[in-house]
Amino acid sequence: MKSMLLALLIIVCGTVLAQGWTFSYHPFQGRYAIYGGGLGDPLAPSSKDKRIAFWIDGKVAKQMFEAMGPDLRNVCGAEGGQRIRQRAQLSCSYHPRDGYHCDFGFDLVTGLSIGGSIC
Repeated sequence: MKSMLLALLIIVCGTVLAQGWTFSYHPFQGRYAIYGGGLGDPLAPSSKDKRIAFWIDGKVAKQMFEAMGPDLRNVCGAEGGQRIRQRAQLSCSYHPRDGYHCDFGFDLVTGLSIGGSIC
């Protein structure tokens, strides 16, 4: 009886806690480019050299920026009020004039994460 009551309590508490957040996909604003070569010298993509860069704006970029933690200091682009946060190949920034944006990319041949912009 006690174990059944405990199990019921755990289920009820779990349900109550889960009601505050639900996994779901949301629409977002963004752009992308498919290319070969590098971002600094892009070429037409080929079957052996194909990458994609994403540039995301708006609410989702703000959420990503805020989740990433402290700003980088003394980095390329961090001037004029611009704030930059970067983790591995994901880069997000905020500028008072332009708002939030994040960029990242993937090598479509290998599936590896790559940067989505250059400084």
